Amino acid sequence: MLRYPVLLLDYDGTLAETRPAIIRSLREAFEDIGRTPPSAAELAERLGKGDALQGFYKGLVNDSSPEEAERYVAAYRKRYAQADAEETFLYDGVHEVLPILKQRGYRLVALSNKHGPTLRHSLARFQLDGFFEVTLGAEEGLPRKPEQEVFQHRLAPLFPSVPAAGFLMVGDTTADIGFAQTLGMDVCWASYGHGVAEVCKALKPTYHIDSLWELPTLLAKTES
Repeated sequence: MLRYPVLLLDYDGTLAETRPAIIRSLREAFEDIGRTPPSAAELAERLGKGDALQGFYKGLVNDSSPEEAERYVAAYRKRYAQADAEETFLYDGVHEVLPILKQRGYRLVALSNKHGPTLRHSLARFQLDGFFEVTLGAEEGLPRKPEQEVFQHRLAPLFPSVPAAGFLMVGDTTADIGFAQTLGMDVCWASYGHGVAEVCKALKPTYHIDSLWELPTLLAKTES
């Protein structure tokens, strides 16, 4: 019997190394709207918080208006397509591990704060979309991790027979850990991703993996 029949898998920093493309696009977007970009190190540190893009910008530019934040988001998305195509790659084991999980009977959900259309395009580009029963990215007007409403309004209606305890969140940032813990859901921290290690460890995630290859073995220990 599966303790966690539904696995919620983050994308950025869990399935794919997107950090080079993201940081490049973040910097280029600052320049596009006439702002001096922060250092790559500052952007990387902020990225580890797992914020949605608009909140990310407001966190870095305290005096920004909502309109400026919207212009920044638009500039970022325009830049990201090319950067993503040139610099993003999957972590080792993704194409091997996902079929193993499917064969064992796990139901896979891609749950990300990445812009929904971009997430769907990215999964298709890497031929991962067929592994996922559901793909949930960031959509205008809908809740995002770590908001618990993500579960109530976006996940629970799709899996009405599965309680929160039947889901396992697998992700790399405090947004993933906080989302799961708010709901009383177990969480597996992907330590190889974008999260700030000391901050994520302090939140005491249920499990942690140093490579996606470790996930099937970890899950096997929870099966009865």
